Amino acid sequence: TACGLTSQQRILYESSGIQVGIVTDLSTDEQSSPPVTNRHPADFTPREFRSLLGSLEVSGWSGAILGAFGTPLPRPVFTDAELTLLGEPLAVAFREATKRERVFFVIQNLNASYETDRTSGSLFFRDEYLHVILTDHYAFLKADTGGDETRDPRDTKGMKLWVAGPAQAATVPDQKEPHWTAFEAVHISLKPAEVLAAQRVPQPATDSARPLAAVPATGQPAAKAAIPAPNATERVDDLRLQIRELTSANLDLRSQLKEQSETMEKLKTELEQLRNEIRTGNSKPSPERKPSRKQTAP
Repeated sequence: TACGLTSQQRILYESSGIQVGIVTDLSTDEQSSPPVTNRHPADFTPREFRSLLGSLEVSGWSGAILGAFGTPLPRPVFTDAELTLLGEPLAVAFREATKRERVFFVIQNLNASYETDRTSGSLFFRDEYLHVILTDHYAFLKADTGGDETRDPRDTKGMKLWVAGPAQAATVPDQKEPHWTAFEAVHISLKPAEVLAAQRVPQPATDSARPLAAVPATGQPAAKAAIPAPNATERVDDLRLQIRELTSANLDLRSQLKEQSETMEKLKTELEQLRNEIRTGNSKPSPERKPSRKQTAP
């Protein structure tokens, strides 16, 4: 447990590269009028948490592939594997959280465990909203620190949160908007009831959304049905698939570059060791090769 003068946190779950815990929410104020507190404890199932967080997407500047050639495209905040692991710990944490606390998470990239970047943030229920803050995401490269090892926590990597359809982000009125700090610039709000209801509503059948085959002006049926154009849902799904593939390629490239860099460092170290050994060997005369000046008479 890490304690401070104004806040404290405790980790409730730590496994498989994921941390989930509870931290004091400094945006609450029980002395104000009206009091500003969170709607905790909150009772949601692991499946409901997976549905809520599964609707979130994030865009950001991700280096040489996505960030350099145009406007960044959104990608899911959490992978399917991460959602599976997060559901139960989040449900437990929100049952334990008080009205003056929020729940935080930290996720390591399981495909590149050597990376220092993490997906991290926090979330809390207040009034009828679920507020989600994202402070970092391992898919996006951190900014050049100019030689300084520590990253400015205000560097949000150009991140922006989105909500994937059919769910929608909530518009929070000013009187209910939380007081966001400079470190909480990347945030989004949801109405859990509406998001869960939208995901339960069956989507229209694909065939009904497609245009009918064209009929010639003479009234005779067409000899061959026209190929139906893909509907909007298919185009969105295709775009998301392309985003996932590009992001995966970006992560693979970063992994390869990291491995190559480590290999080069090892080779440099070995080369320097060999050079040192050669220098040491040249500076010391070999006693075994020293000829004897005295010879025994026959």
